[in-house]
Parts: sequence; C-alpha cells; structure tokens
Amino acid sequence: MASENEKCTCSGTGIKELVLGGIIGGAIGASIALLFAPKSGAEMRKDLSVREIVDSGVDKVKQATTSLLHKDDEPFS
Repeated sequence: MASENEKCTCSGTGIKELVLGGIIGGAIGASIALLFAPKSGAEMRKDLSVREIVDSGVDKVKQATTSLLHKDDEPFS
C-alpha cells in the first residue's frame, strides 16, 4: 500500500485532451454514419430539413388540441 507521502505517477488527462478526443470521436462516428447511410444525400437532406420537422410538429400539436377540444364537448359519465 502506498504511503501518504508518495505521489501518483500516473499522468492525468486534461480538458484539452478530453475535448480533442470528443472531436476526433465525433468525426469518426459521423464518417461511419455517412458511409452506412441507406439514403442518398439529397434524400437525407430532405428528411432532415428543419421546415419539415417544424411543420410536422405543428400539425401534431394542432391534432392534439383538436382532439382535446372535442373531448371537452362530450358529456361526463
């Protein structure tokens, strides 16, 4: 067992190395995802378009609101 006076000789990783590792890992993961993507670039961009996502979300909210309003009209039994 080590005494209290002995210092750890293991090298600590700093925040710089952690960030660099995250960036490199993200780049490798993105590259692999692009290589194995089942759709072409144009199809993928269309699927990921922000406007389409927002419109889809707005439609879902409208449907939920309409559904809740119609349930309010039903008599409670």
